Amino acid sequence: MILGEEETLNIYYGTNPDILKTLENFMIASYLETQLSIKLKLMRDTKEMLKLVAAIAEEHYNITDGADGNLNYLWHMYHKGHKKDEFRPFVYMAELMLLKKYDYLNDAEIRNIISMMKSEDGDNLAIVTLSIQNLRDLRIKKHGLYSKENEAYKDLNHTYAFEILNHTVFMQTMAEK
Repeated sequence: MILGEEETLNIYYGTNPDILKTLENFMIASYLETQLSIKLKLMRDTKEMLKLVAAIAEEHYNITDGADGNLNYLWHMYHKGHKKDEFRPFVYMAELMLLKKYDYLNDAEIRNIISMMKSEDGDNLAIVTLSIQNLRDLRIKKHGLYSKENEAYKDLNHTYAFEILNHTVFMQTMAEK
């Protein structure tokens, strides 16, 4: 004889309605706590992602300022314009290519990160965000943020359209989610 859930509970706790009601409340509270925890994690991950996107957009806007009007306008939209606080994969890709230029990543590592970005698993995007943030922090610690006066970036604004965010990279990443 196979016992149902109610019979199993009766064996362990008897038929005391107070105990059964307490168990039911505990199970509901646990479920709601789990759902709230998931929502809070997604909100925290989204907040961190948008904070990183804003920092990347500002720096890349400054890099392209006075060098490439089209790319500068694109970054203007994501830094100050109507696309501010909006995530697009090309933002991360531009930072990945900048990290590659300064030898923090290689092509195989970039391909792995792109695969994680394409994944339906939301945790992968959180891991990508943390990875890019950590590598970006290392670059900034060693070279500083971009400025026209910073020697580490002296030729970057002239080579940006070829090495960092060229047409192919932009079109491929805009086609993604």
